[in-house]
Amino acid sequence: MKFDGKFITAVLYSIRFRQDDQDNFLTMAFTIGEIFTLLRIPAIAIIIIYLILNAVYYLWYIYVVYTGRDSSCKAPLPPGTMGWPIIGESLRFITQASTFSSERFRKYKTRLFKTHIFGRPTIRIHGSENLHRVFHGENTIVESNWPESTRVLLGDVLTLSKGERHTSMRRHVSRAFTHEALEGYVNLALPVIQEAVDNWCTEDSVLAFEANRKLFFEITAVVLCGFDRSELASGQMSKTFMEFLEGFFTLPFDLPGTPYRKAKLAKKKLLAEFDVVLQRKLKLSSAEDTRDALRILMDNDQHLGIPTEGGDDASLENEMVDLFQAGFNSVSSGATTMVYHVSRSEGVLRNVRRELAENGLLSRENGLTFDRLCDCKYLTNVVKETLRISPPVGGGFRRVLKTFELEGFQIPRGWTVLYSIRDTMNFSEMYTDRNLFDPARFEPGRQEDQKGGRYEYPVFGGGSRSCIGKEFAQLVLRILLVEIARTCDIEPLNEGPVEFKNFPIPYPVNGYPVRFRKVDPADLVGKGVDFS
Repeated sequence: MKFDGKFITAVLYSIRFRQDDQDNFLTMAFTIGEIFTLLRIPAIAIIIIYLILNAVYYLWYIYVVYTGRDSSCKAPLPPGTMGWPIIGESLRFITQASTFSSERFRKYKTRLFKTHIFGRPTIRIHGSENLHRVFHGENTIVESNWPESTRVLLGDVLTLSKGERHTSMRRHVSRAFTHEALEGYVNLALPVIQEAVDNWCTEDSVLAFEANRKLFFEITAVVLCGFDRSELASGQMSKTFMEFLEGFFTLPFDLPGTPYRKAKLAKKKLLAEFDVVLQRKLKLSSAEDTRDALRILMDNDQHLGIPTEGGDDASLENEMVDLFQAGFNSVSSGATTMVYHVSRSEGVLRNVRRELAENGLLSRENGLTFDRLCDCKYLTNVVKETLRISPPVGGGFRRVLKTFELEGFQIPRGWTVLYSIRDTMNFSEMYTDRNLFDPARFEPGRQEDQKGGRYEYPVFGGGSRSCIGKEFAQLVLRILLVEIARTCDIEPLNEGPVEFKNFPIPYPVNGYPVRFRKVDPADLVGKGVDFS
């Protein structure tokens, strides 16, 4: 039966009512009928819009898939969707973070799926064997590839370089991460970390994420980029750098007010700041200067007869930007995760103190060196477990040079492969109680990271593009944990569940408020210590 306006009016009119209310009631009846009639128009419009959008959605899918797949390869493409024209599933990828991938891996019951993010058809993969194929297929089946926004913002730097250029730049930058260089970095980082921990102990509440970002911003600036601490006092450079980072994984719309435009403007300011540092250091001899990474690279350039000049996009200033972005974000995330788990895992801090006491390192009066830190195996395992349970870098991008197959699916030439470090470990069956923070899993006899394939623990990537600063990252995390163990206990101010986001790095949504309660050294050193 058709319920139009006339039908509703007739029904209402047939109802018995008092004569003095008749006119008002009829007016109301006709009004309701007209509303019902008008409602049909938006409903039809909504249905038409819905059908059009569905058509656009599926036509876009067909266009990407059938123009992108390699017809010479009989294997099918992996399962997946392509989202909307141009933007694909970029917004979902950014807002859903790690959930975006993990839900699809579970849904499709495969270790790879297709999608469309950052303007490119992409295949997301995880699994030790799959990562091995990608890592060791560099320059043959894949090459480094990052979103356009990241490429423009970073420029000609090690992170984005390819082929022979990458080999040459990596050889150059590796001078800053030798054993000798790392030994020197201990002396540069230690006083900064000690001062920070001492300050934390004077506060009733500390947001662990914000505190660690501030700390490791300063460490990265001082140790890697040669800044004097006085040059960072205003805090303005920190704000500028955050604006720069926020443009990395965005659609490259160069419009006023967009994160991408703001990041480009921030990059210019950063280069100017770095040029000031470089010009200051050029006036100093090597003996007069601190042995930071920038000085080491400057000395290496001088040894090779390479002029050190400022202002050029391919200059040392740009290299400093690359070192900064690579060192700061990931390490501050790792430090926050470490504070979170150490504060909530009974016995971890006690075990660290026991090991420090056994190695004569429990007192600040006993000096730290790179080698002495490496000798502390449990300390190293705490850092290693921190990076396993919440890897600061979730994955990486590669462009496919030649169509190849993974697990019976084709990976077409010209597409992007986005490998997942986080999901490789989250889905690995090699780890007992994967969600449990357990540094002992790396001890002799268990060594769960070595049970499966080579890349069951791919925290630092692999192949020719493995993380060049991995020893530096672990070094400063060890120093931080040593200074916490020497100085204080950590008390969570919120015992309930803490929500973590994983894009672009893992971080607690509430900042993770804690109290660093200072411990009297007499309670740690000598017979007052209780490690039972």
